[in-house]
Amino acid sequence: MNYDNIVRDFLALFHTAELDADKLRGYLADSARYQPIVPIAPVREGADAIVGEMQRQYELYDECSCEILNLAVSGNTVFTERVDTVRQLASGQRTTTHVVGVFTLDSQGKIQWWREYWDALDCAGQLGIDDQAMRTIMCASTDSMDN
Repeated sequence: MNYDNIVRDFLALFHTAELDADKLRGYLADSARYQPIVPIAPVREGADAIVGEMQRQYELYDECSCEILNLAVSGNTVFTERVDTVRQLASGQRTTTHVVGVFTLDSQGKIQWWREYWDALDCAGQLGIDDQAMRTIMCASTDSMDN
């Protein structure tokens, strides 16, 4: 199985103004887990929760361009070193951050565990907010967005 191409195709889904939830869901195992920023953000459990989290994030920004600098595969785990650039919806400002993403895939090529490591303070500085405001944004639950 070509795990690196699966992850490349998955990341390409985010370079859009409107997230395609069905396509996104198709890459995820039913019991998938996602941690948007290790270690501060809570783990999202289940494919539906992950899709909900990404939809929540796309209410803040869109057009996430993931430039892959390096990619390595060890067994069924794919490591990506990236530069991600997004457009903030409120201001139109583009913010860029360096990211290491780690993806573990199952035997069917579905993502079962996805975690992202990046410098939230660097991103907060670009947005002109403090670390606590950034923590609040990244640790929001999708349940609170429904209220």
